Amino acid sequence: MRAAQYLGSSRPTLRHEASSNSLVELRLDDPRWMDLAAVAPAATVFHLPAWHHVISDTYGYRSALPVNLDHWGRVMAGVPAIRVRRLRGQVWVSLPFSDHCPLLARDDESLRSLAVALVNWSRQQDVPLELRSTLPDTPGWHPTVVGTRHVLPLGAGLDALRQRVGRQHSRWLRHAERGDLRVRFGRSLHDVEAFYQLHIMTRRRLGIPVQPRRFFRSVWQHVIRPRLGLVVLVETPAQQPVAGAVLFTWNRTAIVKFQASDASSWRRRPNHLLYWAALRRAEEDGYQLFDFGRSDIDHRGLQDFKAGWGAEAIPLVYALTHPSTPAPGRRGPVEGAMRQIIRHSPAVVCRALGSVFYRYVA
Repeated sequence: MRAAQYLGSSRPTLRHEASSNSLVELRLDDPRWMDLAAVAPAATVFHLPAWHHVISDTYGYRSALPVNLDHWGRVMAGVPAIRVRRLRGQVWVSLPFSDHCPLLARDDESLRSLAVALVNWSRQQDVPLELRSTLPDTPGWHPTVVGTRHVLPLGAGLDALRQRVGRQHSRWLRHAERGDLRVRFGRSLHDVEAFYQLHIMTRRRLGIPVQPRRFFRSVWQHVIRPRLGLVVLVETPAQQPVAGAVLFTWNRTAIVKFQASDASSWRRRPNHLLYWAALRRAEEDGYQLFDFGRSDIDHRGLQDFKAGWGAEAIPLVYALTHPSTPAPGRRGPVEGAMRQIIRHSPAVVCRALGSVFYRYVA
C-alpha cells in the first residue's frame, strides 16, 4: 500500500519557512512527514494519521506534528502529539493509548536538536509534554520507567521461531493444538465486535474501565479496514470466540495492541494457541519484529508469559518535560476503589465508567 493511502487531515501548517534549528508544525497529511515515516525503521502505525483519527473521532482531542526541517524543507525529525485532558490538567502526549512511540529522526544530531526544541515548545504553550520513548540525555527532560516492553525479532523462519518457545509454553501449546479450538484471522467489523465482547469480559475481570464501542469501530475504520491491522480469534467448534487479539501491522513491525480471553476456557490454553498463530502469521508475512506490548512493573505473571515466547524484556521509559506530571498507569486509591466496583458490577458498569473516565487516562 502506498504511503499516500495512510494520509489524513489536521490543522493547517503554521509556518512554511524551513530552518535547520526551528520547530515547525505540519499537517498530519503533509507528504514530508510520510517521507520520513516511510524510511524510519522505528516508525509504526502510531506514527500514521490513521491512529490520530481513531483518537480524535472518539474523544475530539487536538493533534499536532512538531518537526525540524532542513534548509530544503525536508523533515529531519519529528513526533506526533495529541493534547489530552487529565484530571490534573492538560498535557501533550505522544501518543495517547500507545505503549511506545519513539521520535523519528534521520540522524542522531537531528534527534538531539528536536529533543531540545520540544522542551521550548512545551514551555511556550505552558503545557507539559509526555513522550512515550527514550531520549538522549537532554536538559529539561525527566525520564521515568513505567513498565516493561517485550519484543521478539523475526525473520529466521518458523523452525527457529518454534525453538525459541520456552519448555512450559511448548507443553501448553501442544495441549492446545491437540484440542478442538481453531484460530481465525479477519478484518470485518463483525470480527471487531466479537473481539470487543471478549474485551469487555476481560476488563471487567481485571477491574479496568473499557473503551467505548465507538473507539473500536474507529479502530476498524481507520486501521483494520485499510489493512494496517487484523483481528485474531480463537473459537470453539460452535464458532464461539474464547480468546482474541487486535494486531497493528506496518513497516515490518507487528504489535499486539489489545488481547482478551474468556477465563472459563483457560484450561484449553486458548492464549497459547492465539499467540503462536499471531507469531506464525507475522513470520510468514515477512515482519521483522513482534511487539508484545507493555507490562506493568509489578505484573510478573504477564512478563513471564511474554518472555516464554523468547521475547526480550526492555525497560519502558517515558520522558516528561515536567517532573510533577504523573506518568500513566500509576495506581492510587481512586483506581483501587474503581477496580473493586467494576469487578463486582455488571459489564454495563465497566462500559459506563469507561465512557466517562477512559479519556483521562490516555
